[in-house]
Amino acid sequence: MKNFNQIFKSSKANEIGNKLKEIIESNFDNIEWNIIGGEKVKLVLYSRNGKNNVLCGIQEGNNDSCMLYIHHMVKLKHDRLKYSEKGKHAKHIKFNNIEDIIEDDIQWLLSKVNENAPF
Repeated sequence: MKNFNQIFKSSKANEIGNKLKEIIESNFDNIEWNIIGGEKVKLVLYSRNGKNNVLCGIQEGNNDSCMLYIHHMVKLKHDRLKYSEKGKHAKHIKFNNIEDIIEDDIQWLLSKVNENAPF
């Protein structure tokens, strides 16, 4: 699987995922993305300076939602961005609608990831 849009079954999740992709790619220099997990997991991971240096990821969630995975964030305090503290390497934020994505908030979050990433 080499096409970003192939990770989505739902057109709504695809729309949300592409909006997140656009924001991510405009906020990081020299990043690459890879699809991991095959047919079942279908997770897009964004990395810099090698595949193991993951910054964030996108994955289709349940019920037409889309998940944004954030690496290099121990704690996140933001009035509008609610994230799950579950996860060994990443925290995730679930988006149920494209209107849930406030670009300034995501840009702020990605700037924190960029500050915290050791690479």
